[in-house]
Amino acid sequence: MYLALVALTLLAACVIVQSAGILLLIHWLARVREVLESPHVYRRVGLLLRVFVWIVLLHLTQVVLWAFVFFRAGELPNLETAVYFSLVTYTTIGFGDVVLGPGWRVLAGIEGLTGIVLIGWSTAFVFAIVNRMYEHWRQVHDPA
Repeated sequence: MYLALVALTLLAACVIVQSAGILLLIHWLARVREVLESPHVYRRVGLLLRVFVWIVLLHLTQVVLWAFVFFRAGELPNLETAVYFSLVTYTTIGFGDVVLGPGWRVLAGIEGLTGIVLIGWSTAFVFAIVNRMYEHWRQVHDPA
């Protein structure tokens, strides 16, 4: 029961981090809307680069949340190993060179599932931005 509560708490924390980060991005994109519609490729690439860096930082924050819990629980010997384990688990790479003990292994699966869903959310968000850029470009260059 304790581990289920830990897993639910971490999942909720990750959704909160992701939600807050995406909402901040939405507000920022609304302020720089002219860049989305800019005819200058470098401005649009710069915008996409900033979006990608922000999204990676959001996911790294979530990875560190999981890592900190694994480390504090004594499941991994040091914070570096915990971050490494959490990163390969969250991204579902799963090398298998570092594993958790019985009971805690289920949390690794939940972390992987959380990563899949939230990375998918980020992918959909970036797709929406690129689609908006493309639609604007199409309207300007092919108004028919």
